[in-house]
Amino acid sequence: MERRSFVSAAGTLGALLFGSESVSAARQRCESNGQDARPTPPAKTVIHLSSGDEMEQKMALHNAKNLVEDESVSVKNLVFVANSKGVKVYTPPNGGNEFYELVNSLQERGVTFRACGNAMDALGLTEKDLVDGVEPVPSAVGELSRLQELGYGYIKAP
Repeated sequence: MERRSFVSAAGTLGALLFGSESVSAARQRCESNGQDARPTPPAKTVIHLSSGDEMEQKMALHNAKNLVEDESVSVKNLVFVANSKGVKVYTPPNGGNEFYELVNSLQERGVTFRACGNAMDALGLTEKDLVDGVEPVPSAVGELSRLQELGYGYIKAP
């Protein structure tokens, strides 16, 4: 029992020293300001896809579509980064890609698509093999790190 009291006191002291606020205090602050109590997502978001499974690729692209269409969030910059066999989502329809139209539609709505250069090399793909407008980057992990450093929120798609 003494240990529990100590941990509770240490947590309270830490909150006071480091300026943390409780969830209920944050909610009350939002409500008193006339704001929705739910936190607002970052205005910049990156969705990461690494799966070669077509159903998971479809779900990832539909997550991007749903985010673009969700009027309750204000995502201004959405980047979709694919690596591993996920880069196949960017191949044109002549390769049997059922997602070509959805990728193009999302590009028209401002979504940026980037493909991992390492994965492209491993799969024998060149920039000419990709849907127009997809930007190859040296490595997906490097691009994801760079974007997160720039304040992008991260979503791992299946």
